[in-house]
Amino acid sequence: MSTHPEQTYLARTFEDGRWAWARTVRVRRRAVIAQATLLSALVAATVTAATTDAGWNTPFFVVWTVGMLAFIPLHSTLNAGIRGVFDRSVRSLDEHQQRLRDRSFTAMAWPATALHLAAWSGAVAVVALTGHVPLALCLGFLLWFAAGLLAYWHLAWTSPDEPTDADF
Repeated sequence: MSTHPEQTYLARTFEDGRWAWARTVRVRRRAVIAQATLLSALVAATVTAATTDAGWNTPFFVVWTVGMLAFIPLHSTLNAGIRGVFDRSVRSLDEHQQRLRDRSFTAMAWPATALHLAAWSGAVAVVALTGHVPLALCLGFLLWFAAGLLAYWHLAWTSPDEPTDADF
């Protein structure tokens, strides 16, 4: 895909051929699985910490910090694999990319709404049952964050391999 000279730096970065390795189905799907697994592990750690009397303690803080830091390269890989279509302005997307973006938003609307409700109700339940406000905020954040990632995951999982420059 060619880039337009008036595109932003961010758009040119996502369209750069150096990221072609991340655009394969295999890499994108592995990134989705890794992100979903990481967020699930953090949710499990949060719920586990909430069931203890200690609540927010140093081991949990270390797990939380390491997990969130590990998320950064995973999301960078996934975002490069889908050409950053959710993080770029609509002006920098071609028609095909806009259709893919809209299709993923539409497909994940109800699941994202359900996760948003789960984020709110899960946080309220943690506070009501345990009184651990920081852990309730962590749980709510993780579920809200996962809801925002559903469209990314859908697009990364359902998009076919892109043709390489040699295919043209």
